[in-house]
Amino acid sequence: MDTSEVQDRNLDCILEKFQKECDDSLNIYFQSLRLYNEHSDLFSETMRNMMVEYVVMQLFSKWEKFLEEVFIEYMLGGCSLNGDIVNKYVNPIDRDHAYRMIQNVNLYPDWSDIDKVLKNANDFFEACGPFEILKTLKSEITSLKKIRNAIAHSSSRAKGEFEKLVQGKIGYLPDKIVPATFLIDYKVGRRRDSDTYCEHYIRYLKDTAEVLVEYHREEVQ
Repeated sequence: MDTSEVQDRNLDCILEKFQKECDDSLNIYFQSLRLYNEHSDLFSETMRNMMVEYVVMQLFSKWEKFLEEVFIEYMLGGCSLNGDIVNKYVNPIDRDHAYRMIQNVNLYPDWSDIDKVLKNANDFFEACGPFEILKTLKSEITSLKKIRNAIAHSSSRAKGEFEKLVQGKIGYLPDKIVPATFLIDYKVGRRRDSDTYCEHYIRYLKDTAEVLVEYHREEVQ
């Protein structure tokens, strides 16, 4: 088995692990809503909100780890799951070497910031390689980061960016809005037959992860 086949299997395992984490996150989210709806005397609104926000915090952290792992696998010569070879500018000997190369460009890589991920990708891969697609997908990921920041930080900046996001999504700012109450709101016209924002963002990360690993390189004419 050659190196590219090994890396291909590694990418498959990384994707499978992250997709399971997305599925687990959705399950915890749904269970939290169910417990509140059926046993609000025992599982309060505050407890529901804490669980919903915990789900988003944890999954966004796992998304960052996923990006880092996939980035390094491609640096090591991994083919996409479609069998496409990624043209790269470096040839690290192992994962530690690859990570040190990234740190030589950016001592503290920030995988939460899509613009910074794209900058790193441009430094290591031809035309950003598989990460080029993030240019068209970054808006929703950036929105989720703003929600994550509002959960994690009590700063006026984080609160202001979150409130601006809410206004942009639903057209106004509800009283006493917090990340959890926004996340459990319905996305399309606030209809109950549509996904909530939490479902939408979890599935969006899951789908984006698949796109990155199933990369198909377009031939230059």
